[in-house]
Amino acid sequence: MKTIKIFSIILVIAFSGSFTNVFALNEKRNDSDKIELSTNITSIAQSDDVKADFDAFPNLHPMVVHFPIVLLIIAVLLQLIQLFTLNRTMDWVILLMVGSGFIGAYVASTLVHPHTAELTEIAQSVLDQHDKYAEWTLWSSALAAILKIVSLFWVRLKRGFEIAVFLVMAFSAYSVSEAGHYGSQLVYIEGVGPQGKYIETENEEGKGESNEHSH
Repeated sequence: MKTIKIFSIILVIAFSGSFTNVFALNEKRNDSDKIELSTNITSIAQSDDVKADFDAFPNLHPMVVHFPIVLLIIAVLLQLIQLFTLNRTMDWVILLMVGSGFIGAYVASTLVHPHTAELTEIAQSVLDQHDKYAEWTLWSSALAAILKIVSLFWVRLKRGFEIAVFLVMAFSAYSVSEAGHYGSQLVYIEGVGPQGKYIETENEEGKGESNEHSH
């Protein structure tokens, strides 16, 4: 019995020592993490402002393109709910979403659409698919916005018509999702865009246009 008691006491002491070491090591790591975090915060606070101006970007397309993606997807989800609720206030919200999505798609695909140069064959094929779905997004979102206006002022709260509007919006949401997929593939797989790679700047575009006019 004495041997068992002594052995039990030794095990308890051993486990206690192990847990003490584990807790001590964990506390040490936490203190180290806190010091590192504090150092990082201090260095960020003391460093100069790293936020880039708009002029520093080779193109503003990435800063605009997220809006139509989000707005058109939200619009079709709200339109799906509208099929069951037929709420007139909801119609106004959906019109705001799809109308803003169309404007965002128009700006992204025309005013700030990047001009590429010297793309690989694969990258060019991906870009062609991206542009195709972007164009489908533009036209389908415009049609969806028009249909929603018709729904608000002429064909009020008719479920059959709302189903037709939903189908157009669903196609628009699908198109913008595919355009976003190919756009992401261009950037993160084909390397088009980061640090202006394969992208013509406004100055280069201006020189190209002036050369064309001079010829």
